[in-house]
Amino acid sequence: MSAQVTRRTALRGLAGATLATPFIGGAANAQAVKLVFSHHLPTAHLGHKTTVDFARYVAEGTNGQISIDIKPSSQLFNLRTSVEALQLGTLDMCWSDLATLGNWQPQFGFLSMPFIFTGYEHVRRVLYGAVGKQVAADVQATLGIETLSLGASGFRVFLGRKEIRNAADCRGIKLRVPEIPTWVEMARALGANPTPIPAGEIYTALQTGVVDAIEVPSDFIVSSKLYEVGPNATRTHHIFTEVSMFASSKRMAALSPAHQKVIRDAAKKATEVEMWDNNLKEQTEAWAEITRRCKAVSDPDLKSFQAKMAPVIDNFVKKTGAKGKAYVDGVLAAA
Repeated sequence: MSAQVTRRTALRGLAGATLATPFIGGAANAQAVKLVFSHHLPTAHLGHKTTVDFARYVAEGTNGQISIDIKPSSQLFNLRTSVEALQLGTLDMCWSDLATLGNWQPQFGFLSMPFIFTGYEHVRRVLYGAVGKQVAADVQATLGIETLSLGASGFRVFLGRKEIRNAADCRGIKLRVPEIPTWVEMARALGANPTPIPAGEIYTALQTGVVDAIEVPSDFIVSSKLYEVGPNATRTHHIFTEVSMFASSKRMAALSPAHQKVIRDAAKKATEVEMWDNNLKEQTEAWAEITRRCKAVSDPDLKSFQAKMAPVIDNFVKKTGAKGKAYVDGVLAAA
């Protein structure tokens, strides 16, 4: 167990008090069981709605024997500490992502490699095909966490003060990126100057010229009205961000096989089917709104961007070894 997890042992008291309901397996399942689902998303987010649907499916499938107590908006844990709590067994379920799991097992960062996907169908083949199955087994073996379902959050696009049609247009611009090493490397590979700025300061930074461009999902541009300060948008779809449903293996093992199956089936229905379709609809509508608000480039020269990414991918493989290479190769093979 990681040093970070050890330092979080103080969380046992908080989560333990919340999760006091006993977990009963086998014939004793007539006793009601409450499972806590903590996530970092606001209640207006599609992920929260998906959690509510998931909870309803579980209640219906177990005739009310299992209830899901949803704690949104980081009431209990944030994106990272929820994963730590799963490992400790002090939390039952959460939304997180493979990039966050990469804090403990770097190979899981493969999904965030820039310009590695050709589109949503390519992502779908990866998440719900052989690569996704291997990821689930790897997460279980290395972290003691069950992957209930990998899910979609969306592709990221560029928005800025100048038009970007190809990789050369990025040379010298101040590009806001999150403080994630791979994304910083992407900016440098494009010849841009990576400028990490908190999400809450993006609007002002773009408005005042502290940065020349940003890269965020389409729906974030619309919800934050960033089109007001960034007149040029480019649908690069350079990085795919996923949000996935995870569970504590210890908690799942304490349930009957029948109830485990209900939970797994409910997760797949809510995430792989409904959330996927709803997310795709949201992102498509958001880009359509951006094209009405901005000068939008829907067909940039993606090959020019991809040609710059070899050092980024090579560095990832160097850091993560055979496992990282296998995941990258699996993504490329599914294209």
